[in-house]
Amino acid sequence: MINVSVKTLNRWDNQGALIAYRNPKRRRYYTEGLYRKYMENKVGKTVIYTRVSNQGQKDKLENQIECLKAFANA
Repeated sequence: MINVSVKTLNRWDNQGALIAYRNPKRRRYYTEGLYRKYMENKVGKTVIYTRVSNQGQKDKLENQIECLKAFANA
């Protein structure tokens, strides 16, 4: 469902990032609500990259930057 490994889920639980519920046999389980709450608190970083072939295309570089900033913030 969320495309992460069991080891990743265990690590998140051990770190306190996504704390699992436990059944009577101490097996971890998660609910969609737990995952959504985790994702709401997660802060990510978006990186953009632009380039042009030469200095003569500097105006195109500025246009690329503005387009990518708009896309990243959408």
